[in-house]
Amino acid sequence: MGISGDMWKVRLAALAAVGLVSIVWTRDGRADTWRGTAPFCDGQCLPGEVQKGVSNSGDGGYCVTGHKVLCGTPTSCPVRETNTACYGVVLICDNGFYESPTQNWHSCDKYACGVCLGLDSAHIGSFTNPQCKQGFVWREATPNDLVCVPPTTRTQAQTDNRASASRRAPGGGAFGPDTCLQGFVWRAVTPSDHVCVTPQVRAQVAADNSVAASRRVPALPFGPDTCKQGFVWREAIANDHVCVSPPIRSQAQSDNQAAASRRSPHGGPSGPDTCNQGFVWREVVPSDHVCVTPAVRAQSAADNSHAGERVAGR
Repeated sequence: MGISGDMWKVRLAALAAVGLVSIVWTRDGRADTWRGTAPFCDGQCLPGEVQKGVSNSGDGGYCVTGHKVLCGTPTSCPVRETNTACYGVVLICDNGFYESPTQNWHSCDKYACGVCLGLDSAHIGSFTNPQCKQGFVWREATPNDLVCVPPTTRTQAQTDNRASASRRAPGGGAFGPDTCLQGFVWRAVTPSDHVCVTPQVRAQVAADNSVAASRRVPALPFGPDTCKQGFVWREAIANDHVCVSPPIRSQAQSDNQAAASRRSPHGGPSGPDTCNQGFVWREVVPSDHVCVTPAVRAQSAADNSHAGERVAGR
């Protein structure tokens, strides 16, 4: 008996959730890929790819710092945010956007992005393209047009797109098949945008482009690892971007400086990393064998468990 396509998706999702398979289903059938290796994830898309999602677990292993990113080829479906839902123990992320003005959800692609247990489900992040300030929306006159404009301007762009064919000269002209009828000009959202509009609309497009940056929510200075006010990166080891209080960061630096003096000079059960009596491995990650007091080890574990709560935008 054959297995339906949906059944294969369920089985693959279960495997992906435990890190055995990384699979993404897009609307056009193309596979996307998670990039970034746990526990210190610095996910970066390859040249020619676009970022479609971000997660602290992605295809399995949990990121103590940084994030994994979902990468793939560009599509015409504008991913703006991610919704998540549990199917048994499998966490499914759904990339897409809310249609305007109905606010109906439009799905671009779905993928298994973790499990609905422990850290993976608690720290799943949402991917969001540059956001507009209150009162503005993406213009979307062309694919990937994320210039922020008033809602009326967005509606005008959609109207102009629908009327585009009726505004071109039927016999062509100086600009070939893109020649506009008298009284119309190219909109020029980008140089290749040859939708025919009134001169007033073209002028509005230029004006909106010129103030685009001022209408976006400012980007975080250190990307998704930016800490909330009052917290700093711990940096107990390289690329450790867990957000902690300044005294904890200072403690980590002091412990690093004292590391050699706290190891048993004659080795022991754990070889050259054996700690002197009264000290234990810090274990910011399992391979972190800096010797610290039990209280510092417990603090490190607590800070790791609260990492997702201390980054800006959460």
